[in-house]
Amino acid sequence: MQTHLLVGLLFTLLATPPAGARENSASLELSGLTGFLKGGYQEARAEVEFGKLTRGDAPALQRLIALAKQGNSQAQNYIGVFLDRGQYGMAQNSVQAARYFNTANKGYPLAAYNLGLLYLLGRGVERSEEIAMAYMRQSVNKQRIPQAYVRIGLYHYRRKEIAEAGRWFREAAQENDPVGAYYVGRMLVEGKQDYREAMTWLDKAAGRRNADAARMIAYLYANGLGMDKTLELAAGWTLIHMALSQKGQDSNLPRISLFGLEEDRIQKARAFATMWLGSHPGGALPDYVGTLANLPR
Repeated sequence: MQTHLLVGLLFTLLATPPAGARENSASLELSGLTGFLKGGYQEARAEVEFGKLTRGDAPALQRLIALAKQGNSQAQNYIGVFLDRGQYGMAQNSVQAARYFNTANKGYPLAAYNLGLLYLLGRGVERSEEIAMAYMRQSVNKQRIPQAYVRIGLYHYRRKEIAEAGRWFREAAQENDPVGAYYVGRMLVEGKQDYREAMTWLDKAAGRRNADAARMIAYLYANGLGMDKTLELAAGWTLIHMALSQKGQDSNLPRISLFGLEEDRIQKARAFATMWLGSHPGGALPDYVGTLANLPR
């Protein structure tokens, strides 16, 4: 019995760190928490100043510049965007913008995307798709950025790497990105010929006012792919495509003959298109060519 007690006491002593070690451990934990809170506070400061600037508080720009000089990666990203876009009184300078994004990219995923975009478009840096993709992949390792998913997907799609392209487009589509949803639908038409699932994704893309998706839906109806052949709906979706691509105005659809339909059937198509456009305002489209200050909430 005494032996068991001694063994138990020995294990207890071995498992219990010395008082100094306990104090050091607590100190490290507190230091880590303080660092975490400080980092979050610094990011919040940058976001607050950005909000003030967008509401007309011009001195907020200098406060953001000061934060950027202090190493605040979110502030560095903001300044990079202002330089690239020539906003808030800053002269347009994509070369300088690239330097800010390069400084910020390790601590702020959106800066990595922005730097990748500059390399992809050859804006302020020498164009390199390989470097662009490396930065974009880095960005999505830490944050879900729909525009990055789309760009990576297009990179693989152009190289006929269909499975890899589809994986990235689906990531974008899951973030309600219209281009991602369009390509998921398009690839289902081109590949598996799964027209019903394709229609689901194309409808989502069109709902976000993607004109290419509307055109492909018209093609499916016109050819009876995955659904009954319905020329009135094919004509209606063609009119929607024309409106979304700004070839016609939502409230003033062009009066043209489509698919050889008679006037009464064209009127049905126009009524459908007008009703659909009125019920799908869509909102702002994602920006795929401009650097991003923030992701839409």
